[in-house]
Amino acid sequence: MVKEKYNVYHKAFKELSEIIKFFPENEYKKIPKSFIDFIEENMDNSYEYKIKHIDDFQNQKMLNETKILLSIVYRDFIASSEEQKQIIKMEKLELLQEENRVREKYNPDNIFKNKGEKVEESVAMVEYKESILTKIKNWFKRNF
Repeated sequence: MVKEKYNVYHKAFKELSEIIKFFPENEYKKIPKSFIDFIEENMDNSYEYKIKHIDDFQNQKMLNETKILLSIVYRDFIASSEEQKQIIKMEKLELLQEENRVREKYNPDNIFKNKGEKVEESVAMVEYKESILTKIKNWFKRNF
């Protein structure tokens, strides 16, 4: 499982590397050389991913991890400072909403509560009967 995830990210780096080649020169220059080197060092060179033309990019299939990496590249390197603030604000809001959904679903205060179901508890008296062996054992104890 871990190795699969590892391979997926290497493929995503390959896809990202191919995609950023189509960025306009002024946007490409905004991406630090160290980041581009990191992508190229960690991408899966055996993975085939080609974009022939920028118009083809709209219909191009890509991994979810690639989409995430693209959004990070845009947020951190290409977007203006105002756009960065808006993106970060939206990300925080989405994270808060997700945390609230998880908290509501797994709230420790509500785990043991029945969700609208009324359960009647009944307690019945159970008559205790001594087994025949217990009766014989007790008779010997009393008599001897």
